[in-house]
Amino acid sequence: MDALDGITVLDFTSHIAGPYATKLLADLGARVIKVERPGGDCARGTGPWLNDEPGIERSATYQFLNTNKESIVLDLKTEGAQQVVDALLPKVDLVVTSFPPSVSDELNLTYDRVAFKTQASMVSLTNFGRTGPYRDYSLTETVLFAMGGEMFSHGVASREPLKMGGTAALMQSGAMTAIGAFGAIHAQELHGTGQHVEVSLFHTQIANTDRRASAILGYRWSGRINSRPPGNTTGAVGGVYPPADGYLEITAGAGSYWRRFRDMFTEGEWDDPKWDDPAFTVTPAAREEADGIVYTWFLSRSMGEVWTEARRTHAMIAPIFTGKHLAEDPVFNDRGLWTSVDH
Repeated sequence: MDALDGITVLDFTSHIAGPYATKLLADLGARVIKVERPGGDCARGTGPWLNDEPGIERSATYQFLNTNKESIVLDLKTEGAQQVVDALLPKVDLVVTSFPPSVSDELNLTYDRVAFKTQASMVSLTNFGRTGPYRDYSLTETVLFAMGGEMFSHGVASREPLKMGGTAALMQSGAMTAIGAFGAIHAQELHGTGQHVEVSLFHTQIANTDRRASAILGYRWSGRINSRPPGNTTGAVGGVYPPADGYLEITAGAGSYWRRFRDMFTEGEWDDPKWDDPAFTVTPAAREEADGIVYTWFLSRSMGEVWTEARRTHAMIAPIFTGKHLAEDPVFNDRGLWTSVDH
């Protein structure tokens, strides 16, 4: 029996954050009825595509975000649609929306309407909240991470700030939305009353992203503002390096990390006492000389061979997997991570 067996969710979300939240509910056993506008969720227009052929049923992004859901098409701006929504509301335990506040008001998909029709709880996912001067502002993944995340301290000092890759901020926001939904479901089962949970994409980033909370605390406590570091490592070796067939991420800045990394090399490459001097290993000259040693050694070996040596000495090295590596990895396959389904 799954955790959310018996729970029915009416899902009005689209794109990434909201659908990821309701996907998590569906994966845990909830019956999720996804309401799509004519033409479908905009995520249907996002690749990658099955066999590189675009189509509303061929988007991997859409399929991933909407597994285990049922779907109906409804134009919420029509009078008949309002009657359909009113018929569905008494049958569900949770309503999830991701409309801008002004659109929720226009469509009359508010908590007041839900509470009038049913005891169900409601989760409203918005960009910046239902109140305040930003309430109807749009945003993108980049805007979300720039304003809410820790973008100003990501990257190196000599370059522009960097955001997390892809749609990581939106996915994280969806996960936080699911946690809010879990709380609403639990409270409803415990107390027998519905409630309105408001989730702001901006707030989820400002409270949860790596280093963001500590950066805010640092400023409020002492006026300190984080800055981007001068480089991507503090020692002679660190960052991304290429073996013969891919890339590896290395952490070998100092202390035991540095010693374990050097132990992989067996031909005396690091025997000179200067490599034991922390004052030398943080210099540009050390980095340049170390690069000559590391690149030569790595490029003569495969990613798997380097990783095998790293495990032998407990060096902090990880292969940078592509989708192909993940799909073919024997451990993940043995654990049943991948499943084929008919669609």
